[in-house]
Amino acid sequence: MCMKKKKIIIISIIVIIILIIVLWYAGIIPKQIAKIYSIAYMNFNFPEMRLNYDKIEWSPYHESYIINYKDKDDQTYSCVIGPKYFPVNLGQGLFAIEETYRNNY
Repeated sequence: MCMKKKKIIIISIIVIIILIIVLWYAGIIPKQIAKIYSIAYMNFNFPEMRLNYDKIEWSPYHESYIINYKDKDDQTYSCVIGPKYFPVNLGQGLFAIEETYRNNY
């Protein structure tokens, strides 16, 4: 492999790494992680509720993302997911969903 091709490959890898870092700290990648993780969690733990993802937004008050779901009756359920850069911990609001699930299913 010639030196020119090696240099192009190295520069491309560096640009990709920088792009990933920028997207991560801008919140785009963590937001997608939160969305994917919480959808999988809700489908696995509350299958009969058939919760559909509605929206996700950053809450500076909770320092976490707030994710909303709607059920077949258009009732909204919300819970907090964090931390900011690797959101895989569901928190506040999850107990209400669990209680509704126990009572109705």
